[in-house]
Amino acid sequence: MAGRKGRQPRPLAERFWEKVQRHGDDECWLWIGSIDTRGYGSIGADGGKPLMRAHRVAYQLEVGPIPKGLVVCHCCDNRACVNPRHLFVATQRENVLDMVRKGRRRWPAGECHPRARLTSEQVLAIRRDTRSSSQIRAEYKISKSTLSDLRHRKSWRHLP
Repeated sequence: MAGRKGRQPRPLAERFWEKVQRHGDDECWLWIGSIDTRGYGSIGADGGKPLMRAHRVAYQLEVGPIPKGLVVCHCCDNRACVNPRHLFVATQRENVLDMVRKGRRRWPAGECHPRARLTSEQVLAIRRDTRSSSQIRAEYKISKSTLSDLRHRKSWRHLP
């Protein structure tokens, strides 16, 4: 055990794989060790701190070093999975886009969006408004492109 005089800490790979519930080659291999608040497995680098994410350790043990600037992602979307066949590297942007494409992350819509300057009621009123574009833009203090996006439902698509 780490910290005891005369004893060497057990190798990371040995400590790691004993905390994995293996299933079939193509199934998720579940981390049964410590799980953090976001659902990722974690293990101490030397039996203690610093903690490392278990899926990153699995990738490094079975595939190799994680290239600088890339993150380790799950194709199975199971944060507790450490099956190297379910892991791939990508940029953080690619990871987020993968999440959005799979429907796991929805961008805040309408008034919930942090940059929204209109309310749902205003958007509906703008879409019904028959005045000239310049009058509408002046009243609501919006640009030509914003008005066009509202009318053509490129923005605020969740509204009728």
